Amino acid sequence: MRACWVFMASLTVAAWGASHCAAQITTDSQPSRQMPMVAAHGTAGPPVLTAVSLSPDGQHFATGGDDHVVRVWNLNDGVLVRELRGHTDWVRAVIYNPGGQVLATAGDDHRIVYWDTATGRQRRALPGPAQVVYCLAFSRDGKVLASAGFDDKVRLYDGLGGEPIREMIGPCADIRAVAFSPDGKLLAAAGRDGRLRIWDYQTGTVLHDLAAHKQRVRAIGFSADGSQLASGGDDRFLRVWDPHSGTELHAIPSRPGKIHALLYLAPDKIVTGASDNTIRVWDLKSAREHSRLLGHTGSVSSLDYRAEGGILISAGFDTSVRLWTPLATEGKVVEENRTRKTR
Repeated sequence: MRACWVFMASLTVAAWGASHCAAQITTDSQPSRQMPMVAAHGTAGPPVLTAVSLSPDGQHFATGGDDHVVRVWNLNDGVLVRELRGHTDWVRAVIYNPGGQVLATAGDDHRIVYWDTATGRQRRALPGPAQVVYCLAFSRDGKVLASAGFDDKVRLYDGLGGEPIREMIGPCADIRAVAFSPDGKLLAAAGRDGRLRIWDYQTGTVLHDLAAHKQRVRAIGFSADGSQLASGGDDRFLRVWDPHSGTELHAIPSRPGKIHALLYLAPDKIVTGASDNTIRVWDLKSAREHSRLLGHTGSVSSLDYRAEGGILISAGFDTSVRLWTPLATEGKVVEENRTRKTR
């Protein structure tokens, strides 16, 4: 099965109100690329997407969503490489291990599946907990996979073999985000009650239990040097913490959207995807919006970034995947014209 890229020509935004002028964001004409999703056999349409991950070698990306199918795509030309079928419910998380040999997936069927990226075959299917598995994270060395979901535990598995390592009690009974620090010394998790728990991973000691947000936390992420930890969620605030001291460094209101996804693009730049269908890049030095990427017509549910080439990939409830170069859009609003397509 093949699918073609759709190159979306950009559209200059004609006018913005005073509130946008105050933010000093100008408009510009910049392209992005959109991937049209394909419907699985027997389904009414393409899947609502909740997960996307770029392969470490930059050749592929994987998607997961509500049709239970994991798809692997060629990043360069948009060709569908393979469909991975093994889940029986909504796929909530997909992630490549740092070495690129394994693609781990999980979802509402309570299972975690390890796929061999070379062959597309299942390496191992873990039974998982008796609840939804919502999020996955590999340690940077790939030795450990952390999982969490609709109970109060963060479960740790061997990154290649899938053997259970240990369990850690999380901050609440509905965990939506989990992350390792780049050096592997810290592990963080957050969810429904707004608390952000940070552990010393080696000892399992809780270092901080932060009252980070007033509502559910949906996304967390460490900076590349591990000196910062960002969090966001339903209270529409982007907050940045010193994970070692527990000190809050920044609190930036991101209204009007609930933050569904976030990651660092640079030491002073964070990108968020939100329920208002918008991707925003935030400048931490000024604590203001750096640029805005428009084009999704549904909540932006998942983001991934490849520093080599500066490629950002986004997936959303509008059943689309889009590619961007966010750091090339300094102080700009980027909007697509969905009426002009080339194949």
